[in-house]
Amino acid sequence: MLAKLMKYEIKGTARLFIPLYLALLLFALLNRIINPFGMLEASENFNLQVLFSIISITVYFILIIGTFVMTLVIMIQRFYKNLLGDEGYLMFTLPVKSWQHIVSKILVSMLWTILSFIMAICSILILVDIDNLFEEIRQFISTISDIFGSAGFFTLPYYALLSLISGILMIYAAIALGHLFSKHKLMASFGMYCVLYVIYQIVMALFILVFGKKSFNSLISSPSTSSLDLNNLVLSFSIPLIIILVVNFILTNTILRKKLNLE
Repeated sequence: MLAKLMKYEIKGTARLFIPLYLALLLFALLNRIINPFGMLEASENFNLQVLFSIISITVYFILIIGTFVMTLVIMIQRFYKNLLGDEGYLMFTLPVKSWQHIVSKILVSMLWTILSFIMAICSILILVDIDNLFEEIRQFISTISDIFGSAGFFTLPYYALLSLISGILMIYAAIALGHLFSKHKLMASFGMYCVLYVIYQIVMALFILVFGKKSFNSLISSPSTSSLDLNNLVLSFSIPLIIILVVNFILTNTILRKKLNLE
């Protein structure tokens, strides 16, 4: 049933993201062909070509920013509308556990967030003229390997994904808490997010003071920092993320399961 929920969610959001991605890549290709920066530099007077160049590059940057803004907005809108809005009456009549609704939303939100990042990178690679691209990529991978070792290709993506999941769940928990208020639920959700974010910062600060101080001191005092030390530091910072992630998931699931009020 989880797969069906994800299929429904992807189908409902793809019609918004795919045209945006195509437009982003199209304008990146268009700007690569017309070379607006070169045209602006070469032009001495303001003319129609300069105007077209300004419009083209402006639209491209708007699409870049709009891609990430739209990803965030749709993430919030789909969770609120599908589970806490009018569609909630239908969604919660399905033979599906509340945690499955949450997991499906998280996975699809992660999918579009990662795809948005990839599309933005692809558009930049199309736009700019990078010689020896594969050599640059090879050097980047080599640098990561030199600093973190081969384990870094696991620990860094692992921490990035944990951070992404934790961030999504914090938004969901804030929306669920805000929905408990009888009035001004959207404002309450924003307020709850600020509260949760402050709590997250406090937890991270306490973790660094209690557990991370020794690791930082050893890294600073050591004449040569090994890749093992760096990977252990990254993994240690994942502990408070996991705690916050679990707490936000339990909080959101409990509200959807026991405190849901769609009126």
